[in-house]
Amino acid sequence: MKNKEKSANSQISAGVSFQANGDARFVSQNVRDIGSQFKAKMSRMANSPASSREGFAFEYLDASNQQTNLGGGYKVEVLDINGKNSPDILIKSRTSGNVVKEQQLKLNSRTADNAANSGAYGKQEIRTPKGQTRKPTNSKVKESNVSTSEVSKGAKNPNQANSKYQFKAAMAEISNAAAIGAITGAVAATLMSSLVHFLAVERGEMEIDDAIAAVFINTVEGAALGSVSGGLFAAIPAFIPALIPVLNIISVPLLTVGAFQLVNQVGEIIDRHTFAKRNALLEEVHRQDAAFFESFDKQVMAYLQS
Repeated sequence: MKNKEKSANSQISAGVSFQANGDARFVSQNVRDIGSQFKAKMSRMANSPASSREGFAFEYLDASNQQTNLGGGYKVEVLDINGKNSPDILIKSRTSGNVVKEQQLKLNSRTADNAANSGAYGKQEIRTPKGQTRKPTNSKVKESNVSTSEVSKGAKNPNQANSKYQFKAAMAEISNAAAIGAITGAVAATLMSSLVHFLAVERGEMEIDDAIAAVFINTVEGAALGSVSGGLFAAIPAFIPALIPVLNIISVPLLTVGAFQLVNQVGEIIDRHTFAKRNALLEEVHRQDAAFFESFDKQVMAYLQS
């Protein structure tokens, strides 16, 4: 790939991946918000019993875990102050705003079983940490991905527990952007390379097998470049959220400039193809004329010498 094509490919991949990465960016942001609420809660409960701190730690850590796994189509909320039997966690659809699931979190499996058996929480899903010695006996009780040991550590060191989920969400955001960038880069590179090499085949300058191989190599290069561009551009808001509004503005002209450069290059490729075919035609006419006059000269010389 030429430098101009690489630059255009990089810009359009970065712009497209940022614009299309909104759901993954939302997940990172909501995980950060849940983490901030968690740290504030633990600060207020500094002198509370360990069991109370662990109970709230379980709620916030499980919410972060669920938000990371559910993706940007849903919003997970931890209800800070609620009435008796009201849910600890709400999961909402982001498109409709409707509550998809209400959850009640219990720190140990016995309490979770009792809650499920009593029916006091209605249709709420009962959740408890995994890794307990006594497993839940009620089939309606769901074990969280968050373990008992993780809950205990989170209650003691909420900053470290938050960092784990924030980093995981950030890496998912970057990976998603890199994948989008790779697709964008591959498509752009394939279109450009196909135009260049198959026009060369039409002009008789290249064999079809060589053209296919060249297009394949350029596609791989374009995918790699797009992946790197998209991932790097997404890494900025993933780790520096304050820059999201600025990058949201920048990404649009970046996409536009990259697309404009690619369109210009398409025009240049077609112009070069037209020029090359015209030159080839002129050369063929010149060769035929030269051959005619050379034959005519030979006939004249033969006549004069006869």
